[in-house]
Amino acid sequence: MKEPVCTALLFADRVIVENNGKKGIIGTFSKIFASSFPVQTAPWGIYAAATNVVGKHEFALTLTNLESNQDVLPITGQLQSQNPEEVIELTFNTAGVTFPSEGKYSLSFTIDGELLGSIILYAEVLKQTQ
Repeated sequence: MKEPVCTALLFADRVIVENNGKKGIIGTFSKIFASSFPVQTAPWGIYAAATNVVGKHEFALTLTNLESNQDVLPITGQLQSQNPEEVIELTFNTAGVTFPSEGKYSLSFTIDGELLGSIILYAEVLKQTQ
């Protein structure tokens, strides 16, 4: 069997799933801003997709502060596919994630403990304009 492949990994203001199964990804971003830290964020979403997957597998999406190595958002579950050409889409909308400090955060996507992909999210202090 070929190795699983990450085909997408995105942060978004919101991810919706329509009645027909189509996904709507609204407002992608790579930075969050706050007047101070720690901060608890408004709801936002994650979209992840993979292919070359056959059978039942464990997955994890883990958002980690790269300086402290602290996990701020762990998501785990199972996925399953019988067709290796199928694209498996995972959608999550978060609520109230706490970012303890300004800095770089990495979202890693793993299947059965093997890293498929990652993306960086920057948390920054909002600069006051005068």
